[in-house]
Amino acid sequence: MKQIIFVIMISTLLAGLAWADPGPRVIPEMQECMQSHSSPEKYAAVLKKYCPPSIMRQAMGLLVIKKPYVIRVDKNGPKVCYLVEGEVVEAFSALPADKIQAYNVCWEGKRVVSLEFYGAKASLEQEIIPEMRECMQAHGSPAQYEAALKKYCDNGIICQAMSLLVIKEPYVVNTEKKGQVVTYTVEGRTVGTSSEIPSDVIQIYRVSWKNSKIISLEFLGPKKDAGKR
Repeated sequence: MKQIIFVIMISTLLAGLAWADPGPRVIPEMQECMQSHSSPEKYAAVLKKYCPPSIMRQAMGLLVIKKPYVIRVDKNGPKVCYLVEGEVVEAFSALPADKIQAYNVCWEGKRVVSLEFYGAKASLEQEIIPEMRECMQAHGSPAQYEAALKKYCDNGIICQAMSLLVIKEPYVVNTEKKGQVVTYTVEGRTVGTSSEIPSDVIQIYRVSWKNSKIISLEFLGPKKDAGKR
């Protein structure tokens, strides 16, 4: 009976999913900074709102990074930190073009309290395998997401994974490695499109990869309940 309900739920989601603007999954202030890279003036104005002068001078260097995206969120009491990546816009002596740069920024009380540069992506290349990143970035439409899954899943896992379309902008919160198997614990907020899955709730799932193929997928449910499982 549960399998029938699950299949019906998936069919309903794919047939009538209304795609909304994903909106911020990070705090609004961080989202504002990430969306202000279009000009030095716009970016500087935003930084003045949230950074002390010392950090602002550091942060201005991030203007050469286009379309930054969060790949991990860490929380420690009132402090929240984001691991961010983005591609360098144009060549600089210190920042070569078309290289993925990474940095970590921490917020507390709606203010930036620390900023750390990690340099070129080579230092973090094992954080998320490219195949996993491709799937996480393919949530824009059912067709795009299904095409990505077909490359990396068998049919049984595809049926499960398609339900993750209601999760907007997923991000990895933990990575585990055991031999050739790498397992990611992922969070993301749900889009309000289904009576079975409440809107704007952080859902958690765990996905395991081996040899560039997904070998298992486990749903952990809403974040508040995850610790009971």
